[in-house]
Parts: sequence; C-alpha cells; structure tokens
Amino acid sequence: MIAGIGIDLIEVERFRGETYAEQQGPFTGAELQYCLAKRYPERHLAGRFAAKEAFFKALGSGALTPGEFEQVAVVNDPSGNPSFQFSGAVAERVAGLKISKIHLSLTHTVTTAAAVVILEL
Repeated sequence: MIAGIGIDLIEVERFRGETYAEQQGPFTGAELQYCLAKRYPERHLAGRFAAKEAFFKALGSGALTPGEFEQVAVVNDPSGNPSFQFSGAVAERVAGLKISKIHLSLTHTVTTAAAVVILEL
C-alpha cells in the first residue's frame, strides 16, 4: 500500500560554483565525497537535494526542524541504484510510520535535476 509520493525538480545552477567541501549545508560528508568526485558534481548535488525534498514531501510533513536534511543521506549500491540512509529524529519518524519500502528515482540534465520518492507500508 502506498503511504506517500513526493517529487522535486531543481535547477542545477544553484549548486554550481559553491564550495560544498567547506560549507556542508544539507549534505553528509559521504554525499559530498561521492558528488565531488564526479565530473559535474553540481548535477549530483542537485539530484541529492531533490531526493531529500521529495522524501519530505512524501512524508507529508516537510522537514520539521533545522538539521533534518543532514539526517537523510542518499547512497548508491554497487550497481549505482540510489537509496536512503536515515539517522536521528528522521530515522525514528520513518520507523514509527512502519514504512516497509522506499522507492527513489533520480535524474538530471545539464540544467535540472529531479527525484521521485514512493513510500510503501
């Protein structure tokens, strides 16, 4: 049973030219390491930001407190498929909702990045 759906679209330009290694913002250290190793890190950063926005939209609540974006990390399995890792209060919220599966799809072009999240009970 679907518990929530979220989608987000963001302009890549917002992440171009920033010094994310020095000012972490909404990304975990592992996310920064992954993205900054790519040829076009801004595209991957934008995709991860869109994934976090889509996740909170799927929850139906948005981020409730400052710092919750950092408690949601986008990771890739060995095949490159993205998924989420949660920590802190966000992990507790997800566990409390009895979500059995979270589907995440990311895409990007030169100018935009998008993410779709589906939560299943």
